[in-house]
Amino acid sequence: MDDLLTLVTSNVDSLGAALPVLETMATSDAAALASASASDSLIASILMIFVSEIGDKTFLIAAILAMSNPRSTIFLAACSALWLMSILSAFLGHAVVTLIPMSWVSLSAAIMFLVFGIKLLQEAREMDGSEISKEMQSVESELSEKDEAKRQSAMEAGEAQYDDGAEKDDTFNVNIGAVDSATPERSCKSNSCSTLGSLKNLMGLLLSPVFVETFVLVFLAEWGDRSQLATIALGAARNVYGVTAGTILGHTCCTAVAVIGGQLLAARISVKKVTLAGGVLFIVFAVLYSYEALFSGDI
Repeated sequence: MDDLLTLVTSNVDSLGAALPVLETMATSDAAALASASASDSLIASILMIFVSEIGDKTFLIAAILAMSNPRSTIFLAACSALWLMSILSAFLGHAVVTLIPMSWVSLSAAIMFLVFGIKLLQEAREMDGSEISKEMQSVESELSEKDEAKRQSAMEAGEAQYDDGAEKDDTFNVNIGAVDSATPERSCKSNSCSTLGSLKNLMGLLLSPVFVETFVLVFLAEWGDRSQLATIALGAARNVYGVTAGTILGHTCCTAVAVIGGQLLAARISVKKVTLAGGVLFIVFAVLYSYEALFSGDI
């Protein structure tokens, strides 16, 4: 009997010593799985944004506005709108998972990507090479109509004549809060004055007509777009933080390309090939999500 108790006690002690090791292994496996999921979501999101945004309406809006306005302002405004849209879309998709089983979410995402992929392949087959110029003309016409409406409202309000050359000035001078150095009121320390001046310049930039107009145009153009719906689907079926980071990074790169040389790139790239690659990529996503949904055991 004593031998039996001794054996049981030794086994319990061995099990107790092994538990921390097992917990450490389980934690490391979970961390590795989460890391792999986040990295996969990051790569998938970047690829999705690239094939969806190159030559898209938001891409052309940034490219055209950057030709007649400060590039840094257009870049920050367009990126701000796209970053906000990416965060909202990814977390909207993530919220769906709390209401619907994951297998059904994956199946819905697969159907959405399949429909988008087939639609992109059909569009690529029907393209004749002039789509990018037509889209650019459409965007330029829309922006011209907005400028004309702005001129009309300015004239009706009795303001000074609209200065066309002012909008094409590449320098963005915001001299808010400039104080005459001869006045005795300038008694603040240099660091505090510099910080206050920088803050006022930043607010002047964020509230400038060019920044606000670009932000609104890009945000509204992206709302309901294919890339937004795809971001929602990825956010629902993948790691939401990886999807958010991937879409933000993808939008930032695409916007930078658009602002720096978007019109030149748009004239040189084959939109048909980009659309074809996007269709193939979306169909691959559909196959992957279908596999996850059907073999998860919940359907």
